[in-house]
Amino acid sequence: MKKYSLLTVCFNMALLYGQIDSTRKIEVDLEFRPRTEFRYGYQQLRNDTVSPSYFTTNRSRINLTYTQHRFRFHTSFQDVRVFGQYGQKSTSGSLSVFEAYVDAYFNNNWFVRIGRQAVELDNKRLFSKANWDQYSRAHDGFNLTYKNSKVESEAMLFFNQTETPNFGTNFSPTNFSNYKFLALHHFKTKLSNSLDALTINAYDGYQSLSNSEVLYMRGTSGGRLTWHKNDVSATLSGYYQYGQLQSGNKINAYYFQPEIKIKLKNLTSQLGMEYMSGDDTSSKSTVSNSFIPLYGVAHSFMGHMDYFTKFPQNTNNGGLINPYLFLQYDINKKLSLKADAHVFMLQNTVLDKNYNVINPYLGFENDLSIQYKINEFTTLDYEFSYMLPTSSMEVLKGGNHNLLPIWSYLMITFKPNIINQILRKK
Repeated sequence: MKKYSLLTVCFNMALLYGQIDSTRKIEVDLEFRPRTEFRYGYQQLRNDTVSPSYFTTNRSRINLTYTQHRFRFHTSFQDVRVFGQYGQKSTSGSLSVFEAYVDAYFNNNWFVRIGRQAVELDNKRLFSKANWDQYSRAHDGFNLTYKNSKVESEAMLFFNQTETPNFGTNFSPTNFSNYKFLALHHFKTKLSNSLDALTINAYDGYQSLSNSEVLYMRGTSGGRLTWHKNDVSATLSGYYQYGQLQSGNKINAYYFQPEIKIKLKNLTSQLGMEYMSGDDTSSKSTVSNSFIPLYGVAHSFMGHMDYFTKFPQNTNNGGLINPYLFLQYDINKKLSLKADAHVFMLQNTVLDKNYNVINPYLGFENDLSIQYKINEFTTLDYEFSYMLPTSSMEVLKGGNHNLLPIWSYLMITFKPNIINQILRKK
């Protein structure tokens, strides 16, 4: 206590005599996250001829943030690799930039973010940095933000190119799932002490595969209402998707998610459902009814075994209904146990190779995990997941549904903050 008081006095004296500029600050923190996985049915069903897979991946990051009056700069360097990927004497590497942006403030409420930035909105279902993925996800562009005590508004604009052409804007990335243009608005507000609301309106454009001058635009509009009081909250989100796909076909799809969350002492429970529209594949149509959850994360919502991460491919355009129950029990401040249960069902009609309608019930998944916080910057995670698939899942994923799919991982995360320093005046 005496040491803290002495430091406080010294700090205040330095401010008084002009030795420290409280508006200038630099922070440096690190992340080192190795994860060993055992896969024997992860993402696809196994069969009699395959053997288990096990490997270790690692993400190393250095995060640097500099702040001064009405200005903030942030960058994050990362190296992602599989242990053994580059060999003992390899001169190649995997160093990249995850984020690099500046925040320029006009006043206390308005600022613009320019550069490569992660975008996380609402519950991360439509826009997420996908932190489970060792590489994660970021976008290149602009974000104009307004904030006060009751309202937050973000208007974002992203436009992608793969080179610096002298003429035209032909966009031909190796990954054709990447958009050419994205305009996005996010708004949230408090309607009362117990009721919150938000809206998301996104318009992403994809260049035609046959004509670089044609841009097909897809719109996604909706939002969420959340009621909360004491240890109980209830929420309902819904989104409508319209416009055109990269193929040129029209899309007319929808998604909604009701959920209730209750916390009783050390136990937190979440009961909800995702309802994602799909196509009736027994009839031909030029209009797609398959909802696509944009640039969000599926790992947290549709099972950790990641059977449903790509839409509409992973369900053969049949949509998905996903009732779930999440339970978390905190034994103490350091140790917690979790059990996530999912039931997977097709929302619409899907045919097998003989053109027979398959049973919509796909299976059950249970993700069991334990997390231990060793200290303030070190966390240990272990998980074991299994699935009870049906023959309908076999139609979607191949393999043998009679063989139990399992997956497990052990991960340790070190995230120390090594510099958090207010700078001296120049």
